[in-house]
Amino acid sequence: MTAAESGAPRGLFPLLAACSALGPVSTLLLISALPAIRAEFVASTAATQAVISIFLFTFAAGIPLAGPLSDRYGRRPLILGGLATFFIGSLLAYLAPTLELVVIARAIQAVGCAAATTVSRAVLGDIYPDWRLTRALANLTLVMMIGTSVSPYLGGLITESSGWHAPFLFLLAFSGVVGIFAWRALPETRVNHTDALSLAAVGKASVGVLRNRAFLGCAIDAGVIYALYLGFITVAPYLLADMLGRPATDFGIYILFLSSGYFLGNLYVSRLRGHADLERVARFGIWLQAAAACAAFGFVLMGLTHPVWWFGPMLPLAFAQGLSLPHITATAVRLAPGYAGAASGMIGFSQQVCAAIAVQAMGFVPTGDPSPVLGFCAVLSLVSIGAMILLDRLIHQQQKS
Repeated sequence: MTAAESGAPRGLFPLLAACSALGPVSTLLLISALPAIRAEFVASTAATQAVISIFLFTFAAGIPLAGPLSDRYGRRPLILGGLATFFIGSLLAYLAPTLELVVIARAIQAVGCAAATTVSRAVLGDIYPDWRLTRALANLTLVMMIGTSVSPYLGGLITESSGWHAPFLFLLAFSGVVGIFAWRALPETRVNHTDALSLAAVGKASVGVLRNRAFLGCAIDAGVIYALYLGFITVAPYLLADMLGRPATDFGIYILFLSSGYFLGNLYVSRLRGHADLERVARFGIWLQAAAACAAFGFVLMGLTHPVWWFGPMLPLAFAQGLSLPHITATAVRLAPGYAGAASGMIGFSQQVCAAIAVQAMGFVPTGDPSPVLGFCAVLSLVSIGAMILLDRLIHQQQKS
């Protein structure tokens, strides 16, 4: 009997959360170190942003492959291979003597993350094929947030005490420990398909998912939400350093506003039961996100430039994202029954591409004034509302036909 038939094995949730956390932890841990990396290599802000954006672009490129490959060959081989690849990338980054080699090592890390993170969500899709998937995703995020919440502060602390190489040593150890536990405890949950004996069959299923306009609506909205979040937090440490002369640890403290908000949003979703409640809460989250983003931009335009006026509204904004993203992701996965890997891959691809574009674009904005990045966030929050309205219409049309 597979895990999908018997329910989630004991200990699987923490393991999947750790695998899912590889991407965000490896990014959040390094964000506090970006000003130090820029100073070390006497590089521009845009060049230093490549440490994050190249990771996201490579992550995005690997995600569409990881999902279908896991549908074809199984979840366990992809996750184990991804963890091994991430381990190698972390070692190379720790030893890298130049910015170019750091960026290459980050790309290798991203290949590993593409497999581990995407396929972890597909495992949940195997086990929970109904509305419970939304709650499962929210619970997964709650466990994962234990690591991501402290990562910015921990990264700043490690960087200040041991230099910018030290976060990569932490990631090396983290991926090694997770890899050992995955080797010993990770089951195979892939659903066997009589028509999925070749990659061509999986590819055909992926094309079919892409033709679903409702799925595309989910992908757009998920991508915009993630781009808003990451676009802001990758510029914030430069603002604190250049505008106010604050140390890296200050960013970690302020970012707790976002981590706490997202945690509370997911906690609330994890307590809900039934599709109707989840849909209503997700819709409210999209509107709250826009209100918070526009409030932060408005405060700065009024001359209120202290960091509390940027990060304060980010608490309800992150809470709103915690309400909406699990439902959007689960809806996308449910639109591809039996091919959770392909659906997870494509929704993740949209998120990473949108975020990578946002991160690199923010590398060209001035870092002595928060208004450009906050204006960017406000615009994206309004785009998210439009995507939600479009998605509602498309799903309604599908239900009528």
